[in-house]
Amino acid sequence: MHVLFITASHEPFSDGPAAEFCGALPKGLRALDLDVSVLSPLYRGIDPQEHSLARRLTKVEVDHDGQRYACELYTGRTVSGVSTVFVGHESLFHQVDRLDEGDEASIARRAAVFAKATVAIVNGSDTPFDVVHGHGWVGAASLAALAEAGSAIPRVLTLHGETGALADAAVESGASVAAKLTVGSSRYAAELSQRLGIDEDHVVGIAPGIDGSIWNPITDAHLPARFDPVDLGGKHRCKAELQRELGLPVRAEVPLLTVDGAPGGDDGLALLVQVASQLLRNDIQMAVLAGEGEDGALVAAYEELWDRWPDRIQVRTSPTEQLRHRIYAGGDLMLVAPRRAPSGAPAMRAHRYGAVPIAHETGALADVVVDCDPKLETGTGFLMSPYSPEALLGAARRGFAAYALGDAFGALVGRVMRLDHSWERSARLFDRLYASLFEEDTDEEGEA
Repeated sequence: MHVLFITASHEPFSDGPAAEFCGALPKGLRALDLDVSVLSPLYRGIDPQEHSLARRLTKVEVDHDGQRYACELYTGRTVSGVSTVFVGHESLFHQVDRLDEGDEASIARRAAVFAKATVAIVNGSDTPFDVVHGHGWVGAASLAALAEAGSAIPRVLTLHGETGALADAAVESGASVAAKLTVGSSRYAAELSQRLGIDEDHVVGIAPGIDGSIWNPITDAHLPARFDPVDLGGKHRCKAELQRELGLPVRAEVPLLTVDGAPGGDDGLALLVQVASQLLRNDIQMAVLAGEGEDGALVAAYEELWDRWPDRIQVRTSPTEQLRHRIYAGGDLMLVAPRRAPSGAPAMRAHRYGAVPIAHETGALADVVVDCDPKLETGTGFLMSPYSPEALLGAARRGFAAYALGDAFGALVGRVMRLDHSWERSARLFDRLYASLFEEDTDEEGEA
């Protein structure tokens, strides 16, 4: 079976909501002997020479709003055997780092041209695709374009939590032509089915994994020390080095709460700032990374806290990838509190690095995190519900109290680090989903 992924981003070439998913799942599917190709735009930061990409001589020409766009094609193959296809255009893609960069008209034009180029590539491929798998709203727009062009290839759409007027319209059109719509958890699938008015059988929850080649404290080159569930000495050193790097007092006995700000701002920072003063009156520390595009007033509020308690909270805007990895490794607790949670990946990464999540009990997070009992004998984090400052304050206080239990908290850290959040299970489930598309076709033919 040959599966084509259509995405606006995929690691290690670019970042975005779907990047980790579309970088890791194809490798898992290849391990199951599926052929996988990934189609995405060629952005400014992707050097064809560095990634050994070959430029095809023939361009793909598409028309949009009365203008013709001649798009270049670059092809390559990753070390895991996944084929990559990039759509390039000097004014559309080569001048930006993300498809959703700039004003709405520019974003819409890029998405439309990419969708039409996708149709031309699929129809002109020498090796036919058996399944087309779109990701996010850009993938949804491409699936809609394929359906409009009359393509009969079975279509799957996976959503990664993007929002906005363009995204909502594209998702609606893409979902209507996809044989299956997938999200990151069964609970979120039920929520989405109800919210969009889609039949429950049409929406499938498949939990993603985390890429062990990127997120692994045993091999992570970003860390000052490596560690595993058996020997946490390296984690203790990571905490001390993070405190030193951020300018916090190096104190092992103080619980360190970290926050990895998400692009777009749905990361719990707006909720945390409402109770941060109450928490910081206690002997704790916080390390806050503000996501790209975070509200300026919110960042200013955190900087005021920083000025007031410099020995208890440090804030960083535009953090490096290295610092992102280090706050997972150095944190004792990690806030994972989006209002909606289509993916549980942030909590999975926290588990992997021994940062016990304080999480909003919703969507995929409710599937990933099990609330701890008072003695820490069971559970994998501290859940808050409803989505309110009071609930967050209570969950955070439970987490800080747990840290004071010493050996019991250490046992909890070892337990969450042993959880299996690999992509192997996800790959097997997607393999079965693809196969089911053809079983349904066979059933329909038999009934006819």
